Amino acid sequence: MYSNRVLGVKNLSVCLRKMSTTCDLLEIFQKSVESVQPATLLENQISVTESHLVVRNEYHALGKRCHVIGFGKAVKDMALKMESILGEKMQRAVVTVPIGIFRERKPSTRIEFIEGAKNNLPDKLSMGGALRIKELVQTLAEDDMLIVLVSGGGSALLPLPIPPITLQEKHDLIKQLARKGATINELNSVRKRMSVLKGGGLAELAYPCKVVTLVLSDVIGDPLDFIASGPMVPNSDKPQLAIDILKKYELLDGISSSIQTVLYGKKDLLANVPIKEGQYAHVDNYIIGNNLMAATAASAAAISKGYQSKVVSTCIQGDVICIAKSYAMLTALLARRLAGDKNNTDLEKFLKDFENRHIILDGLKEEIMKLKDNLCLIFAGEPTVVVAGTGKGGRNQQLALNFAVELTEHDIPKSVKISFLSCGTDGIDGPTDAAGAISPTNIGSDWKKYAQECLDNNDAYRFFQKWDSGANLVKIGHTGTNVMDIHVLIVEHYQ
Repeated sequence: MYSNRVLGVKNLSVCLRKMSTTCDLLEIFQKSVESVQPATLLENQISVTESHLVVRNEYHALGKRCHVIGFGKAVKDMALKMESILGEKMQRAVVTVPIGIFRERKPSTRIEFIEGAKNNLPDKLSMGGALRIKELVQTLAEDDMLIVLVSGGGSALLPLPIPPITLQEKHDLIKQLARKGATINELNSVRKRMSVLKGGGLAELAYPCKVVTLVLSDVIGDPLDFIASGPMVPNSDKPQLAIDILKKYELLDGISSSIQTVLYGKKDLLANVPIKEGQYAHVDNYIIGNNLMAATAASAAAISKGYQSKVVSTCIQGDVICIAKSYAMLTALLARRLAGDKNNTDLEKFLKDFENRHIILDGLKEEIMKLKDNLCLIFAGEPTVVVAGTGKGGRNQQLALNFAVELTEHDIPKSVKISFLSCGTDGIDGPTDAAGAISPTNIGSDWKKYAQECLDNNDAYRFFQKWDSGANLVKIGHTGTNVMDIHVLIVEHYQ
């Protein structure tokens, strides 16, 4: 059963050993993941008639032949559900998915699944899948329909560098950018500039075939040109942007001659591909799921457990150190308020500043000020980590541990209990087997020193392995979905 798989045997044992809040954190996260399961999203939004695909009551002619392609961490279940919806109307399907996503043997299907991109990094397997997708798309005619399934992780599963750039050269440059702390949007801008299929390349190859794209968003604000590096929408970036990004992170001087040739050259575009209102005229794009859905479900789950809960922001981004400091400060102010502090000036000032930096949802600042009982605040987004060490971990583990360290700098009333979880909805946090972690509470001076050593070496996974024998690591495996990260903060007051 899905719910047991999400909690996992080890985390269920944690629930038996620890306070019920740990169970609440895990179950709230579980509900957020369940709400954005691809099969459920498609079932609720897609149907088919004898001659049309229906997306939210909009009708699209199926054409003479209907084909399906897909790429991303969440497209396995999207593709299987689409096959169920289309039945015999589906002619061919090629879908690239992460290695290890099939927990058991592959289901009986006519879909050609190609596994690749171990640890969410492009490789020869995923490039082979991209070539298979390219070959299929190039055979399509004007009276065909192409259904494109897209989710986060699609960039690594659709790698096809513009010659003479090699896959290794592209991979090394993107890795260097990520280690420097580049945002997902910056990474995607550079990817698009070096790619055959990204930045609208795939849509142009499909022209004049009719295309319907179904997107599960893993990017803040759901910009179609950045999700999976925008293969189905025109690239609005100026050619100079990728160069400017590399300059910003002091990487431009070290790029290979082949990358220089592409960056300073002109990307070939197919002629006469009509664009209407900034989008390709032959392509209709739909966002079928995003992090707001997941965050809203998490908040609803918290309310069902008796908490006062709000979704604070779905736009959390920036360095995890800064975010951890913000969360710790907010937690301390809320803790003091719940313990009876009547002075709201500091909390009001903080929320105003937080709103400026992280975009609090409309009207929420005033609602947070009214909360009085046990609180569960939900945040969503995708922080970044500047990698300076050689350790093992991911942004969620790094954030959870940073939060624990930062919280020690504040005086938390003894009548208040703090609990915090940071997890990726895809179930994979960095090159580890964990989705994220639950912050340790009340770490003493020795543990704090060790925690800081691990943080400095980007080695949060090692800390959590030692803390309570790894009980705070949340291990759920591939969830089959991906809408960035969910952060759950619980502040409880005991009389």
